[in-house]
Amino acid sequence: MKRELAEAAKDLAAYVRTLDENLAEPPRSVATKKLCNIWPVDFEPSRSDVRRAGLQACKPNSAKAQAKSGWPGDAEFLCRNTSQAGTGKVLQSLPMPLPAVSTMDSLAEKVRKCRKCGLGHARLNAVFGVGAYKAKVVFVGEGPGFQEDHQGEPFVGRSGQLLDKILETVLGFKRSEVYIANIVKCHPMKNPENPESHGNDRPPTAEEISACRPYLDEQLRFIKPACIVTLGSVPTRVLLNIDKGISTVRGRWYDYPVELFGPGHPIKVLPTYHPAALLRNPNLKRDVWEDMKALKSFLETGINRQGPACR
Repeated sequence: MKRELAEAAKDLAAYVRTLDENLAEPPRSVATKKLCNIWPVDFEPSRSDVRRAGLQACKPNSAKAQAKSGWPGDAEFLCRNTSQAGTGKVLQSLPMPLPAVSTMDSLAEKVRKCRKCGLGHARLNAVFGVGAYKAKVVFVGEGPGFQEDHQGEPFVGRSGQLLDKILETVLGFKRSEVYIANIVKCHPMKNPENPESHGNDRPPTAEEISACRPYLDEQLRFIKPACIVTLGSVPTRVLLNIDKGISTVRGRWYDYPVELFGPGHPIKVLPTYHPAALLRNPNLKRDVWEDMKALKSFLETGINRQGPACR
């Protein structure tokens, strides 16, 4: 009997050792890879790791996980179509969830700390936005460029200078009286290893747009603008969820497809050319002039004078 008990004890001890070995923490490299499949996650690859290996920040592994995030309007964001910049191709991508914040300043702080995609590890400065927190109109561009990345403010290069002139000449506004932001908050670079290089810009990818999109919608929730002006093809395609060029849709009013303030309270959207397009082709200035006159009329009267809103 004692011999049988001893054998049984030996077998049990061996079994426990096997369990301990199977449950032991894996090597760091394996654990790190597994962390990237979990949401939410606190692990952040180092900047050098991202640049060497081309790592993407961790993404949620299921729509179900996103739905429990507490982000306002999750159901609206889960399966939004976004355009892959530069291709004209519409892709399905899932914006990453974002915990609710109470002020624009706290939201700006979240953007500064954000590492949800590779852009956050490569950029010099996060470019949150600039202007009045209760502006009637929000101008939305594609993403920061070289100058914006270095100064931390949107539209400060040649395009920004032209935008300032348009605001003052046609609308009678200073940039401090409107709000200016971008689809993505960090500089998309062809070569993230060299942020000091000029001509290093590229369009944001669908994944980068998806990661950053909730920040813009939360900005709009705080500002509560009467309308949005999209500057160029990328923000127009993303915000209106359409796959058409800017020359086709500019100068017409649309309803923003996300109901940020409940049914019956849509934000109007007016697409127009990006200021950079005007620098390349001055012939487009007349079209933008007409678009800004329509915007001024809308802001003054609340009435769209270019026909019924398009959807």
